[in-house]
Amino acid sequence: MILILGFIFFARNAHLQLATDDIGWLKGEAPTVFDQYRLIPRFLFVSLYALLGPSPVAALAMIFCFHALNTILVYELAGKLLGSPAASNAAAFVFAINPLTLSTITWISCFSYILGSTLALLSLSSFWKGRNSSRYWLWWAGAVFFYGMGLFCSHEILFLPALFPMLGWRFGKAWLKRGLVLFAIAMSLGLLVNFFFYDFGRYGVETAQLFSFRFASALASSALSFGLSLGLAYPLSFFVHPTAFLQFTYAEPVRWGITLGLLSSGIVLYKPNPNWRTWLVLMFSCAALITPYIIRFGLMPPGVNYDISYVLSGRVFYLPFIVIALMWSKLCVDFSEKYLKGYPWGRFLALLPLGAYLYALLFLYSPGDFMGLAVILVGTQIFPPPWNPYQGDHPIWLASLALIGGGAVVRRAIGGRWRE
Repeated sequence: MILILGFIFFARNAHLQLATDDIGWLKGEAPTVFDQYRLIPRFLFVSLYALLGPSPVAALAMIFCFHALNTILVYELAGKLLGSPAASNAAAFVFAINPLTLSTITWISCFSYILGSTLALLSLSSFWKGRNSSRYWLWWAGAVFFYGMGLFCSHEILFLPALFPMLGWRFGKAWLKRGLVLFAIAMSLGLLVNFFFYDFGRYGVETAQLFSFRFASALASSALSFGLSLGLAYPLSFFVHPTAFLQFTYAEPVRWGITLGLLSSGIVLYKPNPNWRTWLVLMFSCAALITPYIIRFGLMPPGVNYDISYVLSGRVFYLPFIVIALMWSKLCVDFSEKYLKGYPWGRFLALLPLGAYLYALLFLYSPGDFMGLAVILVGTQIFPPPWNPYQGDHPIWLASLALIGGGAVVRRAIGGRWRE
């Protein structure tokens, strides 16, 4: 049923208006130099072109099929990690029907992000299955294989190996150690691909900026806060266009306030039990998957202007929403078990998401809301000023973060409540 509702939402908002890069992909060509490493999506488009020609309908059908597969994989991942059929259904709903990421599915040029997420999910699934197998190393070889394949679809999955030790830590120190070994192997592969195949520096992308104070401040303030902002924007997106909300939460004082608030609350409230472990795993997993989005801002060339609706929608959120969907599912299940258990009327609350879905489907959005937006280069054209949330960050914020980190160390040393 969830996949049917997802398809209706997709079909209602899909469009056949093609951008220049869409036409290139339909022919099996890499439309820009930055897409040349995306070998696996190109192979699929070449195959599709050989069978049906440059058919946008066939391309959209292929894209939705992979999105449906990703939804099934998210469903299984939620069931394994959270151990609840209700959590699986909730995670699948959030991932399958999502106005924040719908342009990823309706914009043909974004297929590589969807396919990369498929391989990322297969990698996580292989890692998980290795936990209960005497031949875990075979499953983990599969995890590295799928990750390596995914690197030739989307560089957004580069930091996926960070999830291996996080998921391992959720189940004890022994699995944490094995997860760290797998992380080292997979991350080494990722760095090799980054240096020898991506090598974005040859196209004028100055990666040295990643070692600047500006980027350190951007990463420190956003790695945790962006996940929460996207999570809050998800239900909001069924009632209003979420761009203004995200622009507000991404602004310097707000995102720093969210980050410092999350860290302070975690230090005060943390308890060494499985529930808290799960929340920490989800929170830092989301941070790992959102980091390439932050890097995109950090490496933004001064001569490029991204329209704000381009920056705050679509493809760059698709992968992090794997974890955000798990967060929402856990929140819903925990709330239901704590406050609604034993109340038969509580099940009627499930009608609320359906009502929000119908409102967004029928009244809020149109296909034009999910069209690809072009990047405008500096020239004679008139365009709005480039939007970048990291302009003007003040050093005092990093000092505040250091104070909270010091407080955490003191709390662990004195209180002992962080010990397992």
